Amino acid sequence: AHDELSRTVSRESKRRAQQHLAQKRKLRWPNPLNTLHVIFEKDVGLLLLYNSLIYTAFYNVTATIPYLFAETYHFNDLQIGLCFIPFGVGCFLAPVINGRLLDWNFRRVAKAAGISIDKKRSNEPRNFPLEKARIQVAWPLVVVGDVAMSCYGWTMQYSTSTRSLAAPLVLQFILGVTFTGAFNVMSVMLVDFYPLSPSTATAANNLVRCLMGAAGTAVIIQMLNVMGRGWCFTFIAAVIALFSPILWILVKKGPQWREARRVRMEEKETKNDRRADQNLGDTANTSVEAWPKEKALT
Repeated sequence: AHDELSRTVSRESKRRAQQHLAQKRKLRWPNPLNTLHVIFEKDVGLLLLYNSLIYTAFYNVTATIPYLFAETYHFNDLQIGLCFIPFGVGCFLAPVINGRLLDWNFRRVAKAAGISIDKKRSNEPRNFPLEKARIQVAWPLVVVGDVAMSCYGWTMQYSTSTRSLAAPLVLQFILGVTFTGAFNVMSVMLVDFYPLSPSTATAANNLVRCLMGAAGTAVIIQMLNVMGRGWCFTFIAAVIALFSPILWILVKKGPQWREARRVRMEEKETKNDRRADQNLGDTANTSVEAWPKEKALT
Protein backbone atom coordinates (compact mmCIF):
# COMPACT_ATOMS: atom_id res chain seq x y z
CA ALA A 1 0.00 0.00 0.00
CA HIS A 2 2.87 2.30 0.84
CA ASP A 3 4.50 1.67 -2.57
CA GLU A 4 1.21 2.32 -4.37
CA LEU A 5 0.78 5.56 -2.43
CA SER A 6 4.33 6.61 -3.32
CA ARG A 7 3.71 6.00 -7.03
CA THR A 8 0.48 7.97 -6.84
CA VAL A 9 2.24 10.87 -5.12
CA SER A 10 5.01 10.76 -7.72
CA ARG A 11 2.59 10.87 -10.64
CA GLU A 12 0.60 13.66 -9.03
CA SER A 13 3.73 15.70 -8.30
CA LYS A 14 5.00 15.36 -11.87
CA ARG A 15 1.62 16.39 -13.25
CA ARG A 16 1.52 19.49 -11.07
CA ALA A 17 5.11 20.36 -11.92
CA GLN A 18 4.38 20.13 -15.62
CA GLN A 19 1.30 22.32 -15.24
CA HIS A 20 3.36 24.85 -13.31
CA LEU A 21 6.01 25.03 -16.01
CA ALA A 22 3.38 25.23 -18.76
CA GLN A 23 1.80 28.23 -17.04
CA LYS A 24 5.20 29.92 -16.92
CA ARG A 25 5.71 29.34 -20.63
CA LYS A 26 2.33 30.85 -21.46
CA LEU A 27 3.27 34.05 -19.61
CA ARG A 28 6.41 34.63 -21.68
CA TRP A 29 6.40 37.65 -23.96
CA PRO A 30 8.42 37.88 -27.19
CA ASN A 31 11.65 39.77 -26.68
CA PRO A 32 12.26 42.38 -29.44
CA LEU A 33 15.90 42.61 -28.36
CA ASN A 34 16.48 39.22 -29.97
CA THR A 35 16.13 40.94 -33.35
CA LEU A 36 18.88 43.42 -32.48
CA HIS A 37 21.04 40.56 -31.24
CA VAL A 38 20.71 38.87 -34.63
CA ILE A 39 21.77 42.02 -36.47
CA PHE A 40 25.10 42.17 -34.63
CA GLU A 41 26.16 38.66 -35.65
CA LYS A 42 29.09 38.96 -38.07
CA ASP A 43 27.73 37.01 -41.00
CA VAL A 44 24.14 38.06 -40.45
CA GLY A 45 25.06 41.74 -40.17
CA LEU A 46 27.01 41.68 -43.43
CA LEU A 47 24.24 39.81 -45.20
CA LEU A 48 21.59 42.23 -43.92
CA LEU A 49 23.65 45.22 -45.06
CA TYR A 50 24.13 43.90 -48.57
CA ASN A 51 20.57 42.63 -48.87
CA SER A 52 19.29 46.04 -47.80
CA LEU A 53 21.36 47.75 -50.49
CA ILE A 54 19.77 45.49 -53.11
CA TYR A 55 16.33 46.24 -51.71
CA THR A 56 17.00 49.99 -51.68
CA ALA A 57 18.11 49.95 -55.32
CA PHE A 58 15.00 47.95 -56.20
CA TYR A 59 12.79 50.40 -54.34
CA ASN A 60 14.46 53.44 -55.90
CA VAL A 61 13.45 52.19 -59.33
CA THR A 62 9.82 51.65 -58.39
CA ALA A 63 9.56 54.92 -56.45
CA THR A 64 10.86 57.03 -59.38
CA ILE A 65 8.75 55.49 -62.16
CA PRO A 66 5.79 57.93 -61.71
CA TYR A 67 8.12 60.94 -61.57
CA LEU A 68 10.33 59.94 -64.51
CA PHE A 69 7.61 58.70 -66.84
CA ALA A 70 5.37 61.70 -66.21
CA GLU A 71 8.23 64.12 -66.81
CA THR A 72 9.72 62.30 -69.83
CA TYR A 73 6.68 60.94 -71.69
CA HIS A 74 3.93 63.15 -70.17
CA PHE A 75 1.91 60.07 -69.21
CA ASN A 76 -1.26 60.22 -67.15
CA ASP A 77 -1.87 58.06 -64.07
CA LEU A 78 -3.34 55.16 -66.04
CA GLN A 79 -0.44 55.06 -68.50
CA ILE A 80 2.07 55.22 -65.66
CA GLY A 81 0.30 52.37 -63.92
CA LEU A 82 0.51 50.24 -67.07
CA CYS A 83 4.27 50.88 -67.19
CA PHE A 84 4.60 48.93 -63.93
CA ILE A 85 3.48 45.71 -65.65
CA PRO A 86 6.90 44.62 -67.01
CA PHE A 87 8.49 45.27 -63.64
CA GLY A 88 5.73 43.36 -61.87
CA VAL A 89 5.99 40.41 -64.24
CA GLY A 90 9.72 40.22 -63.54
CA CYS A 91 9.11 40.28 -59.80
CA PHE A 92 6.52 37.52 -60.20
CA LEU A 93 8.82 35.25 -62.18
CA ALA A 94 11.85 35.77 -59.92
CA PRO A 95 10.84 33.49 -57.00
CA VAL A 96 9.58 30.79 -59.38
CA ILE A 97 12.89 30.68 -61.24
CA ASN A 98 15.04 31.09 -58.13
CA GLY A 99 13.30 28.32 -56.26
CA ARG A 100 14.27 25.82 -58.92
CA LEU A 101 17.80 27.23 -59.19
CA LEU A 102 18.32 27.05 -55.43
CA ASP A 103 17.16 23.44 -55.23
CA TRP A 104 19.28 22.44 -58.21
CA ASN A 105 22.41 24.16 -56.94
CA PHE A 106 21.90 22.79 -53.44
CA ARG A 107 21.92 19.25 -54.80
CA ARG A 108 24.88 20.02 -57.08
CA VAL A 109 27.03 21.43 -54.27
CA ALA A 110 26.08 18.56 -51.97
CA LYS A 111 27.06 16.02 -54.63
CA ALA A 112 30.38 17.77 -55.24
CA ALA A 113 31.09 17.74 -51.49
CA GLY A 114 30.15 14.06 -51.18
CA ILE A 115 27.19 14.79 -48.91
CA SER A 116 23.91 12.90 -49.18
CA ILE A 117 20.74 14.93 -48.73
CA ASP A 118 17.57 13.39 -47.29
CA LYS A 119 14.60 14.99 -49.08
CA LYS A 120 12.16 13.83 -46.41
CA ARG A 121 13.98 15.65 -43.61
CA SER A 122 15.45 19.14 -43.52
CA ASN A 123 18.58 18.00 -41.71
CA GLU A 124 21.37 20.10 -43.14
CA PRO A 125 24.82 18.61 -42.41
CA ARG A 126 27.08 20.72 -40.25
CA ASN A 127 29.88 20.69 -42.82
CA PHE A 128 27.65 21.65 -45.74
CA PRO A 129 28.88 24.80 -47.59
CA LEU A 130 25.56 26.59 -47.28
CA GLU A 131 26.88 30.05 -48.13
CA LYS A 132 28.48 28.77 -51.32
CA ALA A 133 25.29 27.00 -52.42
CA ARG A 134 23.20 30.16 -51.99
CA ILE A 135 25.61 32.83 -53.20
CA GLN A 136 26.43 30.95 -56.38
CA VAL A 137 22.83 31.62 -57.38
CA ALA A 138 22.75 35.21 -56.09
CA TRP A 139 25.88 36.78 -57.55
CA PRO A 140 25.01 36.35 -61.28
CA LEU A 141 21.68 38.02 -60.58
CA VAL A 142 23.44 40.90 -58.84
CA VAL A 143 25.88 41.39 -61.72
CA VAL A 144 23.17 41.43 -64.38
CA GLY A 145 20.92 43.63 -62.26
CA ASP A 146 23.75 46.08 -61.57
CA VAL A 147 24.49 46.47 -65.29
CA ALA A 148 20.78 46.85 -66.03
CA MET A 149 20.51 49.53 -63.34
CA SER A 150 23.20 51.67 -64.93
CA CYS A 151 21.76 51.17 -68.43
CA TYR A 152 18.31 52.09 -67.15
CA GLY A 153 19.58 55.42 -65.84
CA TRP A 154 21.25 56.39 -69.12
CA THR A 155 18.26 55.20 -71.12
CA MET A 156 16.01 57.49 -69.12
CA GLN A 157 18.59 60.25 -69.49
CA TYR A 158 18.33 60.29 -73.28
CA SER A 159 14.72 59.18 -73.78
CA THR A 160 12.73 61.98 -75.34
CA SER A 161 9.66 60.31 -76.84
CA THR A 162 7.53 57.19 -76.62
CA ARG A 163 9.55 55.71 -79.48
CA SER A 164 12.23 54.81 -76.95
CA LEU A 165 9.74 53.51 -74.36
CA ALA A 166 10.51 49.84 -75.03
CA ALA A 167 14.09 50.09 -73.74
CA PRO A 168 13.30 51.24 -70.16
CA LEU A 169 10.40 48.79 -69.91
CA VAL A 170 12.63 45.86 -70.91
CA LEU A 171 15.26 47.01 -68.42
CA GLN A 172 12.59 47.24 -65.73
CA PHE A 173 11.66 43.63 -66.42
CA ILE A 174 15.32 42.59 -66.10
CA LEU A 175 15.65 44.55 -62.85
CA GLY A 176 12.51 42.91 -61.49
CA VAL A 177 13.85 39.43 -62.21
CA THR A 178 17.42 39.97 -61.03
CA PHE A 179 17.14 42.24 -58.00
CA THR A 180 14.02 40.51 -56.68
CA GLY A 181 15.73 37.17 -57.26
CA ALA A 182 18.93 38.22 -55.48
CA PHE A 183 16.96 39.64 -52.57
CA ASN A 184 14.92 36.43 -52.23
CA VAL A 185 18.01 34.21 -52.35
CA MET A 186 19.73 36.15 -49.59
CA SER A 187 16.54 36.20 -47.52
CA VAL A 188 16.43 32.41 -47.78
CA MET A 189 20.06 32.23 -46.68
CA LEU A 190 19.26 34.44 -43.70
CA VAL A 191 16.54 32.02 -42.59
CA ASP A 192 19.02 29.16 -43.11
CA PHE A 193 21.26 30.83 -40.55
CA TYR A 194 18.46 30.63 -37.95
CA PRO A 195 16.38 27.54 -38.80
CA LEU A 196 14.98 27.30 -35.25
CA SER A 197 13.88 30.95 -35.11
CA PRO A 198 13.04 32.05 -38.66
CA SER A 199 10.63 34.71 -37.45
CA THR A 200 13.44 36.51 -35.61
CA ALA A 201 15.67 36.39 -38.67
CA THR A 202 12.84 37.67 -40.88
CA ALA A 203 12.09 40.47 -38.42
CA ALA A 204 15.74 41.56 -38.49
CA ASN A 205 15.69 41.51 -42.28
CA ASN A 206 12.52 43.60 -42.43
CA LEU A 207 13.84 46.09 -39.89
CA VAL A 208 17.10 46.81 -41.70
CA ARG A 209 15.78 46.78 -45.26
CA CYS A 210 12.78 48.99 -44.47
CA LEU A 211 14.92 51.57 -42.68
CA MET A 212 17.46 51.70 -45.50
CA GLY A 213 14.77 51.63 -48.17
CA ALA A 214 12.95 54.52 -46.54
CA ALA A 215 16.17 56.56 -46.37
CA GLY A 216 16.95 55.87 -50.03
CA THR A 217 13.45 56.75 -51.17
CA ALA A 218 13.56 60.03 -49.24
CA VAL A 219 16.56 61.32 -51.18
CA ILE A 220 16.26 59.70 -54.61
CA ILE A 221 14.36 62.56 -56.28
CA GLN A 222 16.91 65.09 -54.99
CA MET A 223 19.69 62.85 -56.31
CA LEU A 224 18.05 62.71 -59.73
CA ASN A 225 17.76 66.49 -59.89
CA VAL A 226 21.34 67.11 -58.75
CA MET A 227 23.24 64.26 -60.42
CA GLY A 228 21.08 63.62 -63.45
CA ARG A 229 19.35 60.35 -64.26
CA GLY A 230 22.29 58.53 -65.78
CA TRP A 231 24.81 59.33 -63.07
CA CYS A 232 22.25 58.82 -60.30
CA PHE A 233 21.46 55.22 -61.21
CA THR A 234 25.10 54.58 -62.08
CA PHE A 235 26.03 55.75 -58.59
CA ILE A 236 23.51 53.31 -57.08
CA ALA A 237 24.95 50.50 -59.17
CA ALA A 238 28.47 51.49 -58.12
CA VAL A 239 27.51 51.34 -54.42
CA ILE A 240 26.23 47.80 -54.87
CA ALA A 241 29.42 46.84 -56.75
CA LEU A 242 31.55 48.43 -54.02
CA PHE A 243 29.92 46.29 -51.33
CA SER A 244 29.78 43.11 -53.42
CA PRO A 245 32.98 41.66 -51.83
CA ILE A 246 30.69 40.92 -48.89
CA LEU A 247 29.52 37.88 -50.84
CA TRP A 248 33.08 36.61 -51.12
CA ILE A 249 33.66 37.20 -47.40
CA LEU A 250 30.53 35.22 -46.55
CA VAL A 251 31.68 32.28 -48.68
CA LYS A 252 35.12 32.26 -47.04
CA LYS A 253 34.34 33.18 -43.43
CA GLY A 254 30.63 32.40 -43.19
CA PRO A 255 30.88 28.68 -42.35
CA GLN A 256 33.31 29.40 -39.51
CA TRP A 257 31.07 32.11 -38.04
CA ARG A 258 27.97 29.95 -38.47
CA GLU A 259 29.58 27.01 -36.67
CA ALA A 260 30.71 29.25 -33.79
CA ARG A 261 27.15 30.54 -33.44
CA ARG A 262 25.77 27.01 -33.46
CA VAL A 263 28.10 26.01 -30.62
CA ARG A 264 27.07 29.07 -28.58
CA MET A 265 23.38 28.35 -29.12
CA GLU A 266 23.79 24.70 -28.13
CA GLU A 267 25.61 25.68 -24.95
CA LYS A 268 22.85 28.15 -24.14
CA GLU A 269 20.16 25.52 -24.74
CA THR A 270 22.02 23.07 -22.50
CA LYS A 271 22.11 25.62 -19.70
CA ASN A 272 18.41 26.38 -20.15
CA ASP A 273 17.55 22.67 -20.08
CA ARG A 274 19.52 22.18 -16.88
CA ARG A 275 17.78 25.15 -15.31
CA ALA A 276 14.38 23.81 -16.40
CA ASP A 277 15.17 20.37 -15.01
CA GLN A 278 16.20 21.94 -11.73
CA ASN A 279 12.97 23.96 -11.57
CA LEU A 280 10.99 20.83 -12.39
CA GLY A 281 12.72 18.96 -9.58
CA ASP A 282 12.09 21.77 -7.09
CA THR A 283 8.42 21.95 -8.08
CA ALA A 284 8.06 18.18 -7.84
CA ASN A 285 9.56 18.14 -4.35
CA THR A 286 7.21 20.90 -3.25
CA SER A 287 4.24 19.00 -4.63
CA VAL A 288 5.31 15.80 -2.85
CA GLU A 289 5.41 17.61 0.47
CA ALA A 290 2.06 19.32 -0.06
CA TRP A 291 0.13 16.40 -1.54
CA PRO A 292 -0.46 14.31 1.62
CA LYS A 293 -1.72 17.40 3.47
CA GLU A 294 -4.18 18.19 0.67
CA LYS A 295 -5.21 14.52 0.54
CA ALA A 296 -5.84 14.49 4.26
CA LEU A 297 -8.01 17.58 4.01
CA THR A 298 -10.16 15.93 1.36
